[in-house]
Parts: sequence; structure tokens; C-alpha cells
Amino acid sequence: MVGEIADEGSEIMWVGMLQKVLRVIPLIFVSCWNSVVAEEPQRETIQVTVVAGSVGGSFYVMNAAMFDIFSKNIEGLTYSIVPGGSISNPIAINQGDAQCGFSFTNDLGSAVQGQEPYSSPLADIRAVANVGFEARLHVFVDEDLGISSMEELKMVRPELKVDTGPRGTGSELAAKRALDLHGYSYSEIRNEGGRVIHSQFREMVDRMKDGHLNALMYNDLMGAPLFSDLVSSRDVKLLSLSRDVIDRLHSEFGYTPGVIPGGTYRGQLEDVHTVKRQTIFLCHKDMPEVVIHQMAKLIFLNKEDLQSAIRAFNIRAEQVAENSPIPMHPGAERFYREVGIIK
Repeated sequence: MVGEIADEGSEIMWVGMLQKVLRVIPLIFVSCWNSVVAEEPQRETIQVTVVAGSVGGSFYVMNAAMFDIFSKNIEGLTYSIVPGGSISNPIAINQGDAQCGFSFTNDLGSAVQGQEPYSSPLADIRAVANVGFEARLHVFVDEDLGISSMEELKMVRPELKVDTGPRGTGSELAAKRALDLHGYSYSEIRNEGGRVIHSQFREMVDRMKDGHLNALMYNDLMGAPLFSDLVSSRDVKLLSLSRDVIDRLHSEFGYTPGVIPGGTYRGQLEDVHTVKRQTIFLCHKDMPEVVIHQMAKLIFLNKEDLQSAIRAFNIRAEQVAENSPIPMHPGAERFYREVGIIK
């Protein structure tokens, strides 16, 4: 009897100890799990604001294509694309309001020197890649204006309703300079009862198709879809810049003489002489080296896919790290050295 009581007591004691152990085990497990989670490195989110160009223009479409690739291959990268322009994009990036974007070579040259339209040098912008996009200034006028050359503007002084694109863009500045040098400035157009409007690319084309404009001036890809849409919807003429104005735009502002070959657009039988410039993908100097290295690599390794998707891209090994007036970002430079593009 006593032995049975003793055995029963031992059993009760053993069960009690087992219950205590079972209560402790989950605590030990949770503690160990928390330690493992705490030691696991946190995935860093990289939020990038990208300044593009006019909605519907090549800058906007090209940025969307590139950052679609970046976001799928760079862990933690999120982005938003906002409208901008070749003039304003370097300013936004330099002051940290954006981290990446496009600009034209001649505008970047002015930016790093603090030349007009910049009030001081921009020291915090860096090049990532020359994407090979050459934009040409297009001057379309309605056939009903009866104007066959830019030189006639000063002589005829028509009541021009012209859209030169959003203010703060390289396109608008090129248009303004071309009008000034041809002797029919913004103020003179208004004095003759005309109007100067500043719209997004798609909006300006729609306005001219609807007859609300009789001229537009815009800097974009030769054969851009919106230009082709315009010439198929309305009788318009594409005007050449005068040789003297082209020479002055080159010598004074860094534009390159360019040609829009005859037959590029419906009804355009002869070559049209204008100016062009190349496009640099740039970033802020403080962007992480590893991220810019990956971006440069992805641009180069996916160049055929980008070019197939968007004709504006013309990425070539011999020029992807060339023709930039601003310093190269260390991450991009490291990649180009790795593949032998930079020796």
C-alpha cells in the first residue's frame, strides 16, 4: 500500500515535470526563431524617382521600358516616372528631387558649366549610359499658312498659333532659339495676333490635327509615331532651318547639324535640314554604386530587346560610354571596364 502510494506520487511528480518542460519548449523555440529572424539581413527598398519628358514622347516611353527591366532584376527597386524635360531633369537630379532621368548632350554641357539656361554649375550629376537616341527638331506648319521655309516667317509674319512643347524642356528651348534666330520671336508672334502654347507632345499633335494650331515645333525621334499620325491626318509641311541658323545653333549652343531624309514622312519628298543631339541616361552622384553597376549592365545586356521594343534606342558598345559632357558614375564605369568598353 505504501509502495503504491509512493509510486503514484512519483508518477504525479514526473507528469508535473513533463508539463513544465512542455511549457518551456515553445518559449525556447520562439526565442531561437526570433534570434534567427533578427540576424537575417533586411531587404533594402530602393525608391527611385525618374524624370522623363513630355507624356507620349520618347523620353517617357524609353524610361518606362528601361525601368521595367530594372525592377524585375534589381531586388528591392521601386520607381515612379514623372514628366520633365532635358533642361529641368539635370536640375531635379542635382538637387535630389529625382535620382535618374534623361537629358540631351548639349543641355548637359551647359549644366556642368553653369551656362544659360542654368544659373550655376550642376556638380552632382553623373552619366550612366549614352543610349544612342538622336532627337531632331521638327517644324511642322499647316499647308494653309502658305509658308515654305523658316526664312519666310520674318517676311510674311503670319498669325502663327504655334506649340513649342512644355516649358523647361530642351525641346522648347531649341524651338525658341530657332524662332529667335530666324527673326520671329515669341513676342513678335504675339504682336502679330498669334499665340505661343506649351503642351505635352500628344496634346500638341491632337490640337494641330483638330485645327487649333497651325504650327508645332518639337524635338524627338525621326519618324516618331505621333509625327506619323499627324502627317497622315492633316496636310502639313515640314520646314528646314536656314543654314545660317543651323551654324549658329551649333557654334553657340552645341547642337549638331542633322537631316531628316526625304520620304521619312508622307508628302515629304526632299531632305529637311535641322539640328539634332544625343541622349544620356544620368543619375545623382550618391546613387549606390552596386545599383548603377546593375543598371549599366542591364541596359547593355538587354540592348537588343530595348531596341526591338522601342526604335529610339540605338545602344552600341562603341558609344555607350562616350560623348557625355558629365563625369561617369563609378558604378557604370566599373561595368564598362569589366567588359572592356573602357580600357
